[in-house]
Amino acid sequence: MIEYKPGMPITAPYYINNMPADIYHAYPAASNSGLKLIARSPAHFKYAPKRETTRNMVIGSALHMAVLEPDSYDYVHTNAPDRRSKEYKDIAANYGADKVLTLEESTKIEGIRDSLWSKFGELLSLPGHNELSGFVADPETGVICRHRFDKLTDCGIAIDLKTTVDARSDAFSRSIHAYGYNQQAAFYMDGYEWITGNQLDDFVFIAIESESPYAAKLYRVGNQSLEIGREQYRAALNKYAECKASGLWPGYECANIEEIEVPQYVINRHDFEQIESFTFTE
Repeated sequence: MIEYKPGMPITAPYYINNMPADIYHAYPAASNSGLKLIARSPAHFKYAPKRETTRNMVIGSALHMAVLEPDSYDYVHTNAPDRRSKEYKDIAANYGADKVLTLEESTKIEGIRDSLWSKFGELLSLPGHNELSGFVADPETGVICRHRFDKLTDCGIAIDLKTTVDARSDAFSRSIHAYGYNQQAAFYMDGYEWITGNQLDDFVFIAIESESPYAAKLYRVGNQSLEIGREQYRAALNKYAECKASGLWPGYECANIEEIEVPQYVINRHDFEQIESFTFTE
C-alpha cells in the first residue's frame, strides 16, 4: 500500500491510500460501474455522459465521512430549510455548495451515523483504511481494473455502506439484483486477491434506511449470488477487452424485430386470476 501524492504515476498492482475521489474516478480503468454499462452495451460505456457531481453524490460523500471518518466531518451545517434560501446561498458562496449542508441534510446524515455506530460500532471501529483505491491488471485479459473500498479493515474485512428505502432481507435482496451489488462484491473480492495474493476474510454490506428511525441490517452475499455476479463481471470485462482491442463499441446488436411480452410476473398474476375465476365459477 502506498500513500497518494499529487501528480504521482498510478501503476498496478497497488492499493493507494487517501486518493481523492475525482482522481480515482478519472483514471482510465475498468470499474464495476463501467462494467455494468458494458453489460448494457459497449456504446453505453464509451459514450456515457461526463460524470458530474450531483447533490446525491455530495450527500453520499458527507455520509461516508460522517460514519467512517467523523474527525474529518468538516461540512458547514446551516439552519437553512432548503438550498433555495438566501441563508444557504450566502454560506455556499463562501464555502462551496459541496461543503454546505441544509438542516434537513445534516439531520439525516447525523441520524444515520448515530444509528450505525450504535448498532455496528464494534465493526466500524476496527482499524483499517477508508476509501481505499485499488488498481490491478485482470489476469485473464490484462485490462487494468480499479475498485474502491468504503472501508478495508486490517484484518481483511471489507465494509460497504448502502442506503436503502427498506433494509429488510426480502427488499434488500431485490436491491442487490437491481443495482448489481453481488457483482460489485465479486469484482472487489477478486481484485483484492489479484493485488494481495490473499482472499478477503469477509465482504459485508451495511444496509441503512434513509428515513427515520434509520434502521439497519448487516448482510453477506451468498455464494450462489456471488458466482452469478462473478459471471456477470467476467463477461463484461471480456467484452471490454475485445472492444478496447478492436476500437469498436457497438450498441444493441439485434437489428431484427423481437417479440416482447409484459413482465413474467404480470403473466403469472393473469394466469392465477384466470384459474381463480374458473374455480369460483365451477
